[in-house]
Amino acid sequence: MADIPCTTRRTALAALAGTFLAPGARSQPAWNTERIQALEAQLRAAPHVRALLMERRGASFAYYQQGTTASSRINVASVTKSVVSLLVGIAIERGAIASVEEPLAAFFPEHAQGPGAAALQRVTLRHLLTMSSGFGRATTYDDYIDLSRRLYAPGFLAYALARPLAYEPGSRFQYDSTDTHLLALALARRLKVPLMEFAQEALFRPLGIDGAEWPAGHDGVPIGAAELRLTAPEMLRIGQMMRAGGSWQGRQVVPAAFVREATTRKIATDIPPRGRPELWGYGYLFWLSSIPGDDLPAYNASGFGGQFIYVVPALEVVVVTLTDAISRAVAIQTATIIRETALAAAR
Repeated sequence: MADIPCTTRRTALAALAGTFLAPGARSQPAWNTERIQALEAQLRAAPHVRALLMERRGASFAYYQQGTTASSRINVASVTKSVVSLLVGIAIERGAIASVEEPLAAFFPEHAQGPGAAALQRVTLRHLLTMSSGFGRATTYDDYIDLSRRLYAPGFLAYALARPLAYEPGSRFQYDSTDTHLLALALARRLKVPLMEFAQEALFRPLGIDGAEWPAGHDGVPIGAAELRLTAPEMLRIGQMMRAGGSWQGRQVVPAAFVREATTRKIATDIPPRGRPELWGYGYLFWLSSIPGDDLPAYNASGFGGQFIYVVPALEVVVVTLTDAISRAVAIQTATIIRETALAAAR
């Protein structure tokens, strides 16, 4: 793969003067040269964006700043949720989980007679995967700080399962990080090895991800809501694998059928569509949208403050960002750079 490492204007222009394509790649250029230069200039003016990587048709663009390098391992926040989704898909394919229609009661039978027992029969893995459990509490940043305290203290599972239903499961979208750690706990119940070991064997190692860090909560299970630490190139590989229908270097890592389901609209979200409404929504812990201009379908894994794995299948492009993750404003700025400038370079 031909890299375009961009850390200064001089290196950017030198790279742009060279070859974009790896041997055997398509003869059509992968990038619009002028738009790549505009992207590099915009990134210099956005110091909170520590890394932006793109890959298309065997050619790549890489930009790092603020001391970040290809080996810098950063908390990708809620991108972790999308990784949990992929692990669920692998577990279903291997027979550890029957289907996404299994109710929570099947995973936590010891709670079937306690508070919230009726809800455990009604809430399924599908509801957790689509943020539509019905438990009803949206997760704000302050809520996540509170949740983090719960994750590192005893009693999280009892708390999560005792929540009353606020609405019918599956009837509406309500973003809640509690549900994704509950999903990780359900997955862990069905595995013959610890969840991190399963993730390493089934997903990380096949993608060449050897040093992923994923802290566990008090229950010993890696936190399903956030905290996974990856490098930008590792995130890019996840996106490339997704773009290829779950395949990586000739190996089917995630079942192709699950990748399709995970990136197909299951429910509308509270984000107003900025394009074709039917393309905007949520899959299995992946956000769905369309891109400006030609309204092409896109999907992304998104973490607080602007951690993104952004895939546009029709353009054959994957874009990854890592940021300082200091605010929602940085996330909006980063998403705008991806959608309006980075993706324009692929046209």
